[in-house]
Amino acid sequence: MEKLIGNFKRKPPSILIFYHFFPPDDVVSARLFSEFALELVNRGWKVFVLTSNRLCRYPDKKVAERRQWWKGILITRVNRPAWSQANYNLRFFNSIWVMSVWVRAIFKLPVVDAIVIGTDPYFSALLFPVFRFLRRGKILVHWCYDLYPEVIIAKGAKGFIKWFAEKMFLLMGYAYRSVDIMVDIGECMRKRLDFYEHRARRCTLVPWALVEPKRISNPDIHTRARLFGEAELALLYSGNMGVANDFSLLLSLARRLNKKNPRIILCFACRGNREHELVNAVKNNDTNIRFAPFAEEAELEKRLCCADIHLLSLGDEWEGIVVPSKFFGSMAVGRPVIYAGPEGSAIAGWIKEFDMGLILTKNNMEETVEEILDLAKNRDKLRLWQSNAYQAYQNYFSKDIIMNQWDGLLREEICRRSNLIKHV
Repeated sequence: MEKLIGNFKRKPPSILIFYHFFPPDDVVSARLFSEFALELVNRGWKVFVLTSNRLCRYPDKKVAERRQWWKGILITRVNRPAWSQANYNLRFFNSIWVMSVWVRAIFKLPVVDAIVIGTDPYFSALLFPVFRFLRRGKILVHWCYDLYPEVIIAKGAKGFIKWFAEKMFLLMGYAYRSVDIMVDIGECMRKRLDFYEHRARRCTLVPWALVEPKRISNPDIHTRARLFGEAELALLYSGNMGVANDFSLLLSLARRLNKKNPRIILCFACRGNREHELVNAVKNNDTNIRFAPFAEEAELEKRLCCADIHLLSLGDEWEGIVVPSKFFGSMAVGRPVIYAGPEGSAIAGWIKEFDMGLILTKNNMEETVEEILDLAKNRDKLRLWQSNAYQAYQNYFSKDIIMNQWDGLLREEICRRSNLIKHV
């Protein structure tokens, strides 16, 4: 047994990663998948990536190199039309186009030990039965960041679109039954996936933060002053403001705080489909609400550390469909969160478990306001929450911890599939 395991370890395992976007794209999920690939290379894997040649938010721009070696990773980019992801119909056609071209492109790459497919383009899980038939990978892994057609239903689809989405549940259930390992990013998402009775091995592996300071940093005084002025308590929303993010409770919170302590400042530094809607919802007398440009990555650590508390939001109908990745960024820099979202969600559970913030609902608005007013005066409690957030991230959610779990999970499954265990 030891000899066989030793031979397996000496032979580098190989993996093929499918994801719609990849650097130089700066969208968060592209960055996470690139770090996933790089960390596997650092752990001795041969890594191949199939992606597209378009940028997520700038479809008119494309990467010229069709095939390139990047930091030990072989990246193959398939050509895709310059159709915008912001348009619902065009996004659907992007998905069909990319997946069909991927099927042809896979034959130009070697057979690998594992295939990992993300959830962009949507309905990408439909590739699993195809790859199972083609036998291009020993194990098939689905890394779920969001769920389709659940997203379409949550957006309030009507008519033919809703009918189509409901029919897709059956097809996705069929596709999931070809998956060997189903990786979710939270307990509520796992429950939604269990609805399909997929039979795959289940595992929760969350997305880590793009910035991981070695310690809890004090706010940069210039960045804080630029965003919050002379705030007594600084609350920051930093990240995407999309259709899954409900800002109405946060605005209500800001207005109640403004009446009692106008030096508690909320700053929104965001982009996304609902950014303009948020800006238009803010009134002239909302003097404690500010806006800032979306942070470039070089400035991200300063931006995140300049606040005392971070803000998160998620619409009730999105529970288990998406998990705001900014939550892990907040923990990584040692900042507690005020979360306006479903009380049964994974994030709400982690906030309670690690004692690192508040859960804001329609029913506890006044209690939350009083607790925030107390935090402005009671810095000891704020420092405790900051320490709890940072330690929880270091102990459970850091990139090194999650990637070690990924590495162990994949290697163990490859060994099992290679029938090494039966030789004990």
